[in-house]
Amino acid sequence: MPGLEHLPYAEVWFHAVDDEAWAEASAAARELGKPGLEAWTTTATPEVVEFLVARGYEEVRRYRISELDVAAAPDPGPPAFSLSTFAERPDLADALYALARVAYGDQPGRAGSRIDEAWVDWGLRASEPEGSLIGLEDGRVVAYGSIERKDDGLWWHGFLAVAREHRGRGLAGAIKRAQIAWAKANGVPQLRTATELRLEGMRALNRRLGYTPLYDEIVLRGPGHPAS
Repeated sequence: MPGLEHLPYAEVWFHAVDDEAWAEASAAARELGKPGLEAWTTTATPEVVEFLVARGYEEVRRYRISELDVAAAPDPGPPAFSLSTFAERPDLADALYALARVAYGDQPGRAGSRIDEAWVDWGLRASEPEGSLIGLEDGRVVAYGSIERKDDGLWWHGFLAVAREHRGRGLAGAIKRAQIAWAKANGVPQLRTATELRLEGMRALNRRLGYTPLYDEIVLRGPGHPAS
Protein backbone atom coordinates (compact mmCIF):
# COMPACT_ATOMS: atom_id res chain seq x y z
CA MET A 1 0.00 0.00 0.00
CA PRO A 2 1.83 3.15 -1.12
CA GLY A 3 2.46 5.36 1.88
CA LEU A 4 1.05 2.82 4.34
CA GLU A 5 3.75 0.17 4.15
CA HIS A 6 4.69 0.77 7.78
CA LEU A 7 1.25 -0.35 9.01
CA PRO A 8 0.65 -3.98 10.14
CA TYR A 9 -1.56 -4.79 7.13
CA ALA A 10 -0.96 -6.38 3.74
CA GLU A 11 -3.23 -5.33 0.88
CA VAL A 12 -5.47 -7.89 -0.85
CA TRP A 13 -8.56 -7.95 -3.08
CA PHE A 14 -11.48 -10.31 -2.43
CA HIS A 15 -14.07 -10.77 -5.18
CA ALA A 16 -15.92 -13.66 -3.51
CA VAL A 17 -16.36 -15.27 -0.13
CA ASP A 18 -13.54 -17.80 0.09
CA ASP A 19 -12.18 -18.97 3.44
CA GLU A 20 -9.26 -20.73 1.74
CA ALA A 21 -8.25 -17.58 -0.12
CA TRP A 22 -8.45 -15.62 3.14
CA ALA A 23 -6.17 -18.18 4.82
CA GLU A 24 -3.68 -18.10 1.92
CA ALA A 25 -3.59 -14.29 1.88
CA SER A 26 -3.11 -14.22 5.63
CA ALA A 27 -0.22 -16.68 5.45
CA ALA A 28 1.44 -14.60 2.75
CA ALA A 29 0.95 -11.47 4.86
CA ARG A 30 2.59 -13.12 7.87
CA GLU A 31 5.62 -13.93 5.71
CA LEU A 32 5.89 -10.17 5.13
CA GLY A 33 5.62 -9.52 8.86
CA LYS A 34 2.03 -8.30 8.59
CA PRO A 35 -0.44 -9.83 11.07
CA GLY A 36 -3.47 -8.19 9.46
CA LEU A 37 -5.01 -7.50 6.05
CA GLU A 38 -6.31 -4.40 4.33
CA ALA A 39 -9.03 -6.05 2.27
CA TRP A 40 -10.62 -4.44 -0.79
CA THR A 41 -13.94 -5.43 -2.31
CA THR A 42 -16.89 -3.69 -4.02
CA THR A 43 -20.60 -3.20 -3.60
CA ALA A 44 -21.03 -5.89 -6.27
CA THR A 45 -20.10 -8.45 -3.58
CA PRO A 46 -21.73 -7.33 -0.30
CA GLU A 47 -21.40 -10.89 0.99
CA VAL A 48 -17.62 -10.34 1.17
CA VAL A 49 -18.14 -7.40 3.53
CA GLU A 50 -20.46 -9.50 5.71
CA PHE A 51 -17.90 -12.33 5.75
CA LEU A 52 -15.07 -10.04 6.86
CA VAL A 53 -17.05 -8.00 9.39
CA ALA A 54 -18.07 -11.24 11.07
CA ARG A 55 -14.34 -11.97 11.46
CA GLY A 56 -13.42 -8.69 13.12
CA TYR A 57 -12.89 -6.38 10.15
CA GLU A 58 -13.91 -2.71 10.09
CA GLU A 59 -14.46 -0.42 7.13
CA VAL A 60 -11.82 2.33 6.92
CA ARG A 61 -12.40 3.85 3.47
CA ARG A 62 -14.99 3.75 0.72
CA TYR A 63 -14.55 5.11 -2.80
CA ARG A 64 -17.32 6.06 -5.22
CA ILE A 65 -16.31 4.97 -8.74
CA SER A 66 -17.89 7.26 -11.34
CA GLU A 67 -17.55 7.55 -15.10
CA LEU A 68 -17.83 10.41 -17.57
CA ASP A 69 -18.94 9.98 -21.18
CA VAL A 70 -16.30 12.34 -22.54
CA ALA A 71 -17.87 12.97 -25.95
CA ALA A 72 -21.27 13.75 -24.42
CA ALA A 73 -19.87 15.99 -21.69
CA PRO A 74 -20.23 19.74 -22.24
CA ASP A 75 -17.15 21.77 -23.17
CA PRO A 76 -15.61 22.66 -19.81
CA GLY A 77 -14.33 26.02 -21.03
CA PRO A 78 -10.93 27.60 -20.39
CA PRO A 79 -9.25 27.02 -17.02
CA ALA A 80 -9.71 29.68 -14.36
CA PHE A 81 -6.11 29.30 -13.17
CA SER A 82 -2.68 29.09 -14.76
CA LEU A 83 -2.05 25.43 -15.54
CA SER A 84 0.91 23.64 -17.03
CA THR A 85 1.47 19.96 -17.81
CA PHE A 86 4.08 17.62 -16.43
CA ALA A 87 5.21 17.11 -20.04
CA GLU A 88 6.04 20.82 -20.16
CA ARG A 89 7.48 21.06 -16.65
CA PRO A 90 9.32 17.84 -15.69
CA ASP A 91 11.65 20.11 -13.71
CA LEU A 92 8.86 20.43 -11.10
CA ALA A 93 9.10 16.79 -10.01
CA ASP A 94 10.67 17.69 -6.65
CA ALA A 95 7.98 20.30 -5.90
CA LEU A 96 5.24 17.82 -6.83
CA TYR A 97 6.80 15.21 -4.57
CA ALA A 98 6.79 17.72 -1.70
CA LEU A 99 3.10 18.39 -2.29
CA ALA A 100 2.33 14.66 -2.44
CA ARG A 101 4.05 14.03 0.91
CA VAL A 102 1.55 16.38 2.57
CA ALA A 103 -1.56 15.63 0.53
CA TYR A 104 -1.45 11.83 0.80
CA GLY A 105 -1.77 11.97 4.57
CA ASP A 106 -4.61 14.50 4.33
CA GLN A 107 -6.83 12.01 2.48
CA PRO A 108 -9.62 10.42 4.55
CA GLY A 109 -8.43 7.16 6.06
CA ARG A 110 -4.79 7.73 5.11
CA ALA A 111 -3.49 9.69 8.08
CA GLY A 112 0.10 8.82 8.78
CA SER A 113 0.98 8.09 5.14
CA ARG A 114 4.71 8.16 4.48
CA ILE A 115 5.45 8.86 0.83
CA ASP A 116 9.07 8.40 -0.17
CA GLU A 117 10.98 9.35 -3.32
CA ALA A 118 9.76 6.21 -5.10
CA TRP A 119 6.51 8.15 -5.63
CA VAL A 120 8.20 10.08 -8.42
CA ASP A 121 8.27 6.83 -10.43
CA TRP A 122 4.99 5.09 -9.48
CA GLY A 123 2.88 8.17 -8.81
CA LEU A 124 4.25 10.77 -11.21
CA ARG A 125 6.15 9.34 -14.15
CA ALA A 126 3.65 6.48 -14.56
CA SER A 127 0.91 8.99 -15.42
CA GLU A 128 0.12 10.53 -18.82
CA PRO A 129 2.41 13.60 -18.85
CA GLU A 130 0.27 15.63 -21.29
CA GLY A 131 -2.89 15.11 -19.26
CA SER A 132 -1.32 15.52 -15.82
CA LEU A 133 -1.79 19.15 -14.89
CA ILE A 134 0.03 21.46 -12.52
CA GLY A 135 -1.49 24.55 -10.92
CA LEU A 136 1.03 27.37 -10.59
CA GLU A 137 0.88 30.69 -8.78
CA ASP A 138 3.82 33.09 -8.88
CA GLY A 139 5.87 30.19 -10.22
CA ARG A 140 5.07 27.95 -7.24
CA VAL A 141 3.24 24.61 -7.40
CA VAL A 142 -0.14 24.92 -5.65
CA ALA A 143 -2.01 21.95 -7.15
CA TYR A 144 -1.51 18.81 -9.21
CA GLY A 145 -3.78 16.26 -10.86
CA SER A 146 -2.67 13.15 -12.75
CA ILE A 147 -4.41 11.11 -15.40
CA GLU A 148 -3.47 7.61 -16.48
CA ARG A 149 -4.43 4.75 -18.77
CA LYS A 150 -4.68 1.41 -16.98
CA ASP A 151 -3.66 -1.95 -18.39
CA ASP A 152 -7.31 -2.70 -19.30
CA GLY A 153 -7.41 0.39 -21.53
CA LEU A 154 -9.60 2.49 -19.23
CA TRP A 155 -8.60 6.07 -18.50
CA TRP A 156 -8.69 7.30 -14.91
CA HIS A 157 -8.19 10.50 -13.01
CA GLY A 158 -5.38 9.72 -10.59
CA PHE A 159 -3.92 11.60 -7.66
CA LEU A 160 -5.33 15.10 -7.15
CA ALA A 161 -3.72 17.38 -4.59
CA VAL A 162 -4.06 21.04 -3.61
CA ALA A 163 -1.69 22.76 -1.19
CA ARG A 164 -3.40 23.28 2.16
CA GLU A 165 -3.28 27.08 2.04
CA HIS A 166 -4.90 27.11 -1.43
CA ARG A 167 -7.81 24.74 -0.84
CA GLY A 168 -11.35 25.99 -1.40
CA ARG A 169 -10.38 28.26 -4.31
CA GLY A 170 -11.54 25.98 -7.13
CA LEU A 171 -8.15 24.64 -8.18
CA ALA A 172 -9.27 21.01 -8.10
CA GLY A 173 -12.22 21.84 -10.33
CA ALA A 174 -10.02 23.77 -12.76
CA ILE A 175 -7.66 20.80 -13.08
CA LYS A 176 -10.49 18.33 -13.59
CA ARG A 177 -12.15 20.50 -16.25
CA ALA A 178 -8.85 20.90 -18.07
CA GLN A 179 -8.35 17.14 -17.99
CA ILE A 180 -11.80 16.67 -19.54
CA ALA A 181 -10.81 19.11 -22.29
CA TRP A 182 -7.60 17.12 -22.84
CA ALA A 183 -9.59 13.87 -22.99
CA LYS A 184 -11.95 15.36 -25.58
CA ALA A 185 -9.06 16.56 -27.72
CA ASN A 186 -7.35 13.16 -27.56
CA GLY A 187 -10.30 10.88 -28.29
CA VAL A 188 -10.59 9.38 -24.81
CA PRO A 189 -14.07 7.74 -24.71
CA GLN A 190 -14.62 7.58 -20.96
CA LEU A 191 -12.92 8.93 -17.87
CA ARG A 192 -13.29 7.26 -14.49
CA THR A 193 -12.62 8.66 -11.07
CA ALA A 194 -12.48 7.22 -7.54
CA THR A 195 -13.62 9.59 -4.79
CA GLU A 196 -13.60 8.85 -1.07
CA LEU A 197 -17.15 9.31 0.22
CA ARG A 198 -16.07 11.79 2.88
CA LEU A 199 -14.88 14.18 0.16
CA GLU A 200 -18.36 15.63 -0.33
CA GLY A 201 -17.16 18.67 -2.26
CA MET A 202 -15.35 16.52 -4.84
CA ARG A 203 -18.36 14.22 -5.22
CA ALA A 204 -20.55 17.29 -5.81
CA LEU A 205 -18.09 18.53 -8.44
CA ASN A 206 -18.22 15.16 -10.19
CA ARG A 207 -22.02 15.35 -10.35
CA ARG A 208 -21.90 18.87 -11.82
CA LEU A 209 -19.42 17.73 -14.47
CA GLY A 210 -21.67 14.83 -15.51
CA TYR A 211 -19.97 11.81 -13.92
CA THR A 212 -22.29 8.85 -13.37
CA PRO A 213 -21.77 6.66 -10.27
CA LEU A 214 -21.02 3.01 -11.12
CA TYR A 215 -20.19 1.24 -7.84
CA ASP A 216 -18.25 1.65 -4.58
CA GLU A 217 -14.91 0.16 -3.61
CA ILE A 218 -14.82 -0.76 0.08
CA VAL A 219 -11.66 -1.04 2.16
CA LEU A 220 -11.65 -2.96 5.45
CA ARG A 221 -8.92 -3.77 7.95
CA GLY A 222 -8.77 -6.71 10.29
CA PRO A 223 -6.82 -9.70 11.58
CA GLY A 224 -5.47 -12.44 9.39
CA HIS A 225 -6.89 -15.93 9.32
CA PRO A 226 -5.83 -17.80 12.48
CA ALA A 227 -2.65 -19.72 11.75
CA SER A 228 -3.17 -23.48 11.80
